Amino acid sequence: MLDLQGNALTELPDSLGQLPRLTTLNLRFNALTHLPDTLGDLHALHTLDLRANALTTLPERLAHLPTLRKLDLRWNRIEKLPDAFDTLIERGCQVYL
Repeated sequence: MLDLQGNALTELPDSLGQLPRLTTLNLRFNALTHLPDTLGDLHALHTLDLRANALTTLPERLAHLPTLRKLDLRWNRIEKLPDAFDTLIERGCQVYL
């Protein structure tokens, strides 16, 4: 588990994707405007909390995370999820927009 909540982060390092056993990533209440594509390498991730950032888009690779069960995107600037994220919802991932 990695909790980076409320740190006024504006960007994340690509190396964050090199944590293969990470299951929970809490990034809420930061100032993120984009996410690195390498988050798509977090194959053990089951909870990704991105609430209250400044995101307008998401890396498509997030839609293919095999164990993701909860994706919280509330209080961002994302108006609609890309079609690729339909597969997450279809397999039971809770997506909050």
